[in-house]
Amino acid sequence: METECGGLRRRNEEGWRVDQAAPITAYPSDTLIDVTEKMARYEVGTLAVVNPSEGGKPVAVISERDVVKASAMKMPLSTPVEAFMSTRLISIRPDEDVVKAADLIINYNIRHLVVANPDGSPLGLVSIRDVLRVLRTHVK
Repeated sequence: METECGGLRRRNEEGWRVDQAAPITAYPSDTLIDVTEKMARYEVGTLAVVNPSEGGKPVAVISERDVVKASAMKMPLSTPVEAFMSTRLISIRPDEDVVKAADLIINYNIRHLVVANPDGSPLGLVSIRDVLRVLRTHVK
C-alpha cells in the first residue's frame, strides 16, 4: 500500500518516488485557514512552507499540531502561518534510504521530513507512516 503524503510515495530502490508535478506548499504569509483548506483538500497533515524570496526553498513546515496550538490560543484563522510554523526544518535527499529517514524522525522527535533536491528545492514530504509502510514490507 502506498501513501500520497505531500506528493511522495514509498521509498523504492531509486529513491522516494514523486507522484505529482509539484509538492503541496504554503507561504509564510498564508493564513491558518488557507493551510487548513489545503490540508483538507489534499488529505495531508503537514505542508512545506516555502519563501519565494529564497527561490522557493522550504523554510519551515506547518502541521495540524501547529494549527491546533493556534486554535487553543484562540488565534483567529486569519493569522499568518509564519506565527505558528515550525522553523526547525529537517530534510532528506530523495536518494537517502528509509533507515536514514527513520533515524531523523526518531532523533528529532518529528512526524514529517521535507524531501529536497541537493539545491534545496522541495520535492514533498515523507511522513512517519510512509517510513513505517516501507519498513513493514521488510518485516513480513
